[in-house]
Amino acid sequence: MQLTDNSKVYVLILLGCAIFSLLSVTFGFFPYLGFSVSFILFLLLAFYIKNDKTSLTKVFFTIALILSIFLSIRSEPFITLLNILAIFYFSCLFVLTKKDDPDSIFSIILAPLMLFLQSAFIKNNYRLEFEGSVASQKKRESALNMIAVLLVTLTILAIILPLLASANPLFERLLLSAADLIGLRGLKIDEAVLRWVVRLIIFTGLAYLIPRIATFVNKKEGFKITSRLALNLLIPKTAVAVVLAVFFIAQFQLYFSSKETLAALGYTYSNYANEVFAQLSIVAVIIMGLVYADTEKKKVNEKLALILIIEGIFLTFMAYKSVYEYSNAWGFTYKRLYGFAVATWILGIFSIYLYTFIKNVEKNVFLAKSAVYTGIILILINLANFDYLIYNFRRATTGAGVDYNYLSRLSSDSLSYGAQLNLLLKDFSDPATDLEKSQAESQGFRVLLHKIDFLQEKYKDFDIREYNLLEYLQYREVKNVDTKFIRDKYTLTNPADR
Repeated sequence: MQLTDNSKVYVLILLGCAIFSLLSVTFGFFPYLGFSVSFILFLLLAFYIKNDKTSLTKVFFTIALILSIFLSIRSEPFITLLNILAIFYFSCLFVLTKKDDPDSIFSIILAPLMLFLQSAFIKNNYRLEFEGSVASQKKRESALNMIAVLLVTLTILAIILPLLASANPLFERLLLSAADLIGLRGLKIDEAVLRWVVRLIIFTGLAYLIPRIATFVNKKEGFKITSRLALNLLIPKTAVAVVLAVFFIAQFQLYFSSKETLAALGYTYSNYANEVFAQLSIVAVIIMGLVYADTEKKKVNEKLALILIIEGIFLTFMAYKSVYEYSNAWGFTYKRLYGFAVATWILGIFSIYLYTFIKNVEKNVFLAKSAVYTGIILILINLANFDYLIYNFRRATTGAGVDYNYLSRLSSDSLSYGAQLNLLLKDFSDPATDLEKSQAESQGFRVLLHKIDFLQEKYKDFDIREYNLLEYLQYREVKNVDTKFIRDKYTLTNPADR
């Protein structure tokens, strides 16, 4: 007997779940390539299942696919986390979007959460069904359901029995007696068995959830919340516009203030730059929310909205100025480069809204373009490689010069470990003095050696699932470095005593 079309898709889903469990569950290092390949396979499967593919859904699919590829290229922890969250988010948008324009801002923000909540309880259209007699089909379904129930039961018992035994010694004794009775007492669960148990648990969860998400892919209507309070926001917009006008005057005075004036106001240059950026960015986002939420079409409301948009753009340029000045004075850091990225994102959102406002385009178009623009920003952040920019274009500095301690904490994406090590080693005399060793410690020498040790340990006999392109390129540069010899010769025996 042959499988039905839905059953063939279900087999592909189960295969995808099995591949994810095998590629993404490792007990050594982070499975960069395993996650990347798994996400790509799930995306391709979702693209195959989805019937109505609009231009917007194809864009969401492309963004998620590109970010999935970057998972196996970039290794910096924060960008890895950001990529995983973004892949999840844009994949959900791909699944949920039924047309080129989202229904509301809630459809963009809340839809990923609602997808999983609704998918958990939706009627599943994908299961094993055979073309043939109803009786034999029901028997097969009954057998498969029994197997699934047994697997779930065993998985649950494997989790809760050890927990209950550790909480109650009498129950533990009873459990051990039962194990002796059926001959399980001498059974040893090694690490390999534990790995397969974890994989089985993950496979079971995915096998339950993914077919339901696949069912939601072709549901005629996705989740939407379209209601919006019809508030007249003329008064709050007027108040904000007036306050911003006064603020701009005061801000210009502050920009032209001397260092002595800033000190008298209780500001250091660092506090001034950091606080100005954070505060102006928050205010800009509030302005955007205020303008978007207004539904009144009166002339005075529209004029105030235009004024607020222009003021918001001006605020964003002020935020740019603050982070630029600090970067120009003290070099690049993660925080400052992400500051540029956030300011660019806010400026783009304002620009998109200004375009839709002037063209009198529906706000749903603004939502769609903003979501796509956000994906583009994330892709550009991956391409920019902040670690590489920090080391090679404008290194972080302090009042004493280049901040080598900060540079030593850069990830493998910087491809700088070999150059950093040579730079530090050339400052040692032969034999190295305790003063030189102490200075090297303060410059992150020990941290750098630890990072090189990590790469050598990982890629000496590495698991292909844990492969990462930039990590591997960095490893090839430092694979022959004798860290033990360097550590014995150039580091303090007890750095706490220095």
